[in-house]
Amino acid sequence: MRKKILRVVSIFWVVLALMVATQASDQVYKSQPSLEPKQIDAQENDWEGAAFHNFKNAAVDYAVAHDDQYLYLIMIFRNRQGLTTAEATGFFVYLSQPGKKNKDVGFHFQRKTVSAEEAIARLESYGEPLPEERKAQIRAKKMFVFYEGEPLGKKLKADLEKVKDKPHEPAVFRFRIDTARVPQSEGGRPMMQFNKAVFECRIPLRISPELPPILEPGKPVNIGIEWGGMTDEMRKDMMARRAAEASRARATDTEMVVSGMEASEGGFDRGAGSISFRQVPKKFNFWFTLQIPAQ
Repeated sequence: MRKKILRVVSIFWVVLALMVATQASDQVYKSQPSLEPKQIDAQENDWEGAAFHNFKNAAVDYAVAHDDQYLYLIMIFRNRQGLTTAEATGFFVYLSQPGKKNKDVGFHFQRKTVSAEEAIARLESYGEPLPEERKAQIRAKKMFVFYEGEPLGKKLKADLEKVKDKPHEPAVFRFRIDTARVPQSEGGRPMMQFNKAVFECRIPLRISPELPPILEPGKPVNIGIEWGGMTDEMRKDMMARRAAEASRARATDTEMVVSGMEASEGGFDRGAGSISFRQVPKKFNFWFTLQIPAQ
């Protein structure tokens, strides 16, 4: 009887292991080859026929493609709640080893306004020749907007430090929000209604010829995408409010107590009200295993 039970238990664990292995293999997203380079313009036109997946928690559809130089990613948000504060905080894309979620290699995609001198330095870092006439034209405008992914993670930054005086290729992106005018009832002024938002980016498989590739065909990689949460302005405002409340509490000799271990669980309870953190914008993230088929 005991041997029979052990045999049944053994069979159960073998079946379970096979099920887990099958599920794990189903979760691998195989990147689709792109016959032509995609235009990074936050438009879905050149993503027709792509294999879109859905991250239900944020109502966002996403797809991945590649060619022999780049990895392409597009995300389409179906509601503003899922978009949260991405317009201000940007998007983080991480590339980790299979089965892991480390952030040693990644990019922060956020629109940045830079000075003319910084624009010149950036363009030169890409190997673009800038004659004095072109530099004078740039300086005349004073400020420029860059849609780039700022390199993140100690490994990627250490690699880039090795080639800081040599040209390298940036990761780039575009982001747009579609809205539509909706007339209000009783002749009121029309309102702008959210339709969808689109984020599209391009990551070079190899940032520099002097460095090893960050993505290799035939080898799986764990991709993490993160966005939302508090903006810098919200964080500064919260710190100012905390300081003001702490000052008032000391003045009235009232003890300040934090209710809840996380910001979303409560606020500062002072007996006469509290700073509530329940309205803190939600932060989203998800991971998936990606494999670029070998050439």
